[in-house]
Amino acid sequence: MKGEVNQLQERKVIKIGTSLGVSITEQLKLIGAEYGDALSVEVNENKEIVIKKLHKIELPDDPKLLAEIQKMIERHNSK
Repeated sequence: MKGEVNQLQERKVIKIGTSLGVSITEQLKLIGAEYGDALSVEVNENKEIVIKKLHKIELPDDPKLLAEIQKMIERHNSK
C-alpha cells in the first residue's frame, strides 16, 4: 500500500451518538489503521485535518530498566 494515493472523495458530516463524525474507511485502510488502533488528529495552520496512525513502542517489562528511565525523566524535569 506504500505510495498508494486515494482519490479525493466528498464526505458528509454525520451524527455518531451525540458527536459529529466522518466515515473514512478507505482512507484508514490506506494508512494501515485497523479497529482499536490509536491515531493522532490535528488541525494544521491551513485549517486542514491531519490524521496519522500512532506506532506504539513496547517497553520491556524490566523493573531495573524502568527505574533507570524514571530517574532520567526526573533529572530532565528538574532542570
